[in-house]
Amino acid sequence: AEAVAAKAELARELLRQQREAGAKLVRPRTYEAIIVPVSIALVMVIAFVTYAFLGNPGLPSQPFAARPEAATANLSLDDALKTIEARLAAAPDDLKGWTVIAPVYMRTGRYSDAERAFRRILALSPPTADSDTDLAEALMLQNGGQAIGEAATLLNAAAALDPSHVRSRFYLAGEAMRIRDFAAAVSRWTAIIALGKGDEPWMATAKTGLADAEAGRDGKPFPEPTTAGAADATQSAAIHGMVDGLAARLARDGGPLPDWTKLVRSEIVLGDISAAQKAYDAAKKDYPDAGDRAELDGIAAQAGLKLDGGAR
Repeated sequence: AEAVAAKAELARELLRQQREAGAKLVRPRTYEAIIVPVSIALVMVIAFVTYAFLGNPGLPSQPFAARPEAATANLSLDDALKTIEARLAAAPDDLKGWTVIAPVYMRTGRYSDAERAFRRILALSPPTADSDTDLAEALMLQNGGQAIGEAATLLNAAAALDPSHVRSRFYLAGEAMRIRDFAAAVSRWTAIIALGKGDEPWMATAKTGLADAEAGRDGKPFPEPTTAGAADATQSAAIHGMVDGLAARLARDGGPLPDWTKLVRSEIVLGDISAAQKAYDAAKKDYPDAGDRAELDGIAAQAGLKLDGGAR
């Protein structure tokens, strides 16, 4: 499933680059002043005559450029990556290309390449809470999940850039728990809880984290951070923090369709079908053209979401 999603993202980028390359081939010429109008008129005549005999207005339109899944049918993930990597090597300032390829690297476990891509994004655009946290995640995944050094600096910068950024704060709280700095953890979990109204999906995780941190601070029994149970709890908090932070940002500010797709897929993986349906319905409002939502609609249908709203 991750490979299919990655291929879809790469297909979109390939189609974009192909359209841009085609546009660059067009050059104005003197003879076009005569040829183009005549050609248009001739095409119109042929089209109208042909349609009169063969046309079927009942058939839905399906422009190829709006169907990246068609481009992925025979697309090798490795070949697509190599193609875009070659183009990025030739055009290292293509922000869109880096934005597309960075999450693909993350999904395929190429964290050092993801780090490089996220660094290029930060070099080409002003830092945001999300872009700082994205790079921090790539660094953490190369360091056993530890938010130390540059990763910690980036997460603190993200939290400073956006006072309501939940994802970065979850990582910082999880790191405080990992190193058993329970006083700092209590402060961080408390700050996270203060960001919500009480009904957010991530609230239960934050409250559990706060209770554990308070127990550790007060010297009450608390599982060692090295045990499987504690590690799973910390990982779960981090995962929920990423998803809930994304949900909060999209609900507040909206965002690109790939981010909505990521949110819907994440909620499905976490088993929260109601939240997935809510995110899917919100995405449809922002992107009403079904042709643009091919990947998202496919994910929703496979998960049993209702395409016209509400869970099945």
